[in-house]
Amino acid sequence: MRARGEAAFTLVELLVVLLLMGIVYALAFSSMMPKSEKEAASDVTLPTIASLFRASALYRRSEMALYCREDGRCQLVSGGETLEEIKLPQSGRAYIINPDETLQSLEYPHVRIGTDEFRPAFRIRCRADGLFDPQIIRQGDRWLYLHPFGEVHTFTDPVSMVSFVRQSDYLPDRAGYAQ
Repeated sequence: MRARGEAAFTLVELLVVLLLMGIVYALAFSSMMPKSEKEAASDVTLPTIASLFRASALYRRSEMALYCREDGRCQLVSGGETLEEIKLPQSGRAYIINPDETLQSLEYPHVRIGTDEFRPAFRIRCRADGLFDPQIIRQGDRWLYLHPFGEVHTFTDPVSMVSFVRQSDYLPDRAGYAQ
């Protein structure tokens, strides 16, 4: 037994300590947990671009396209209506692979979305079945190949990228240019 003057924690003090520990654990675990598709879409970069499409309510219901400008401003569009506007940290330029395996920069015609008219630096299209049009984008020193299933493959040199694209199921001479 304890003597009367000894200090001890009361039940309320112990509960407060447990509550504070619970809050600290919740904050720590929430920062380590994987993000949902919607949250991942807000942190979009070109290598993670598929998450933007998958977070949309129209994914696998309607065709969507992402039109991006030279300055990195992009619009996700479906049926002529802007669904979302994002800003990429770094834009890119679209390319196609010619039949002789050379790369050629794509020049898109002007598009009009609402009252906004511009010439996109690149366009990424997601069909209603959830597959993407194959797309090659050069971003700085990196080459990105968007596979139809939404996987983005990154390359440091165009030769290895062209070799990879040639070995994939979506060859330019069999299924249209990778663009």
